[in-house]
Amino acid sequence: MTQTTTNYKVEKIINDEIKSFHHRILIIDDDENLVLSIKEKLYNLEEYSFTVETANDPLAALELIKSMKQKGTSVSLIISDLSMPGMEGNVLLGESMKYYPNAKKILMSGNPTLDAIIHSLNYAHIYRMLTKPVEDIDFELTIKQAIQAVETELRLTESNTQLINLNTNLTRIVDEKVHEIKFKNKQLTDSIQYAGLIQRSVLSCETDFAKEIPNAFTLLMPKDIVSGDFFWYHNNETHLSYCIADSTGHGVPGAFVSLLAFGALRESFERTKLKNDVNTIISKANNQFKKTLNNNFNHDSVELGYFFFDKERYQLKFIGFKLNLYIVRKSKLIELKGSKLIFGDELIENVDPDIIKTIDMQPGDSIFMSSDGFMDQFGGKDNKKFSSQRFKTLISLVGSHHPANHRELLLKEFIDWKGSNEQTDDVSVFGLTIP
Repeated sequence: MTQTTTNYKVEKIINDEIKSFHHRILIIDDDENLVLSIKEKLYNLEEYSFTVETANDPLAALELIKSMKQKGTSVSLIISDLSMPGMEGNVLLGESMKYYPNAKKILMSGNPTLDAIIHSLNYAHIYRMLTKPVEDIDFELTIKQAIQAVETELRLTESNTQLINLNTNLTRIVDEKVHEIKFKNKQLTDSIQYAGLIQRSVLSCETDFAKEIPNAFTLLMPKDIVSGDFFWYHNNETHLSYCIADSTGHGVPGAFVSLLAFGALRESFERTKLKNDVNTIISKANNQFKKTLNNNFNHDSVELGYFFFDKERYQLKFIGFKLNLYIVRKSKLIELKGSKLIFGDELIENVDPDIIKTIDMQPGDSIFMSSDGFMDQFGGKDNKKFSSQRFKTLISLVGSHHPANHRELLLKEFIDWKGSNEQTDDVSVFGLTIP
């Protein structure tokens, strides 16, 4: 047998289309109407072959899972609600790992807590979290991706079995192909999982923020599919609280760190009665984030800028963890420098009052904050970093224009500067003009 013929057979085993699989899907929700609705949506996916099992009680569902495992019944997908009497969905999915570790698990919730998300990731290895009410198109896309992931893994298993039967001269080729397929599949699956959790479950939306607050914007440009940068805000008639942050790293690892930091900040704000108590809010958020990563030896941390703006008194309080805040007032730049502290680096009993900057604002003042992604971008004719000094000059010029144009002017400058270079890091910039 020639080497060319051998290679052809290996390629044929890996690349030939394998017949469709029959899947078993389990739905668990104490809302019978919702179970029927999901079941109907599943059977509308005519391109797949599957059987649907349902349970309205999590304890009954666990018994059903045990029974199916004993009978040797395979399960491809488990869909569960989070909030159910007797046992929460994330705990149920974690228990199901004992019987069907390779089944894709989808958790549905109207308002997931940070603890539930962390538990789901660590113990249930959920494939996706869907926020209720779930849009039909989002549900259909999620189910299709989950089934395709299952079939990919089944095909890999089947291909491996066939490849083992080839003679020993094919071992090197088989190992290379299998490794390549597994690596690409895992990379894609991990990115989708984290992106889905971050985008649908937790982080603030750039578009919603711009619609809610006139003369304000947040410019987000992730380096990868998901970002280590994030922002959070709380707005009402009396005040605006805002935070922009840059987590360790970027992409999938940075996104997960940002998820934890975001949750710590939001929870600290909601539990603190005095919303203008910047010291307490930041201290508690820092400590919760630090304790969450207590066993993490990578020293993940966050650089952030946080401010509280009192709309009635026109007073702003700012604290920065290696991030600065800039105010453009009548073409003059005012810089409020952040501290050398890093959010999450160490426990803080109380922030030093000198670190919190307080300033009276004036109508027409423009506020800017930015992560270091903009300033660290390589580009220009000499292919150098944009630099913090150039950024200060830029926002001084941008601040003299109408607030509606601030975001586009910054975006254009970044794109022009970057040119054909690869984006260096996640980029996030905040802007607000005081009415």
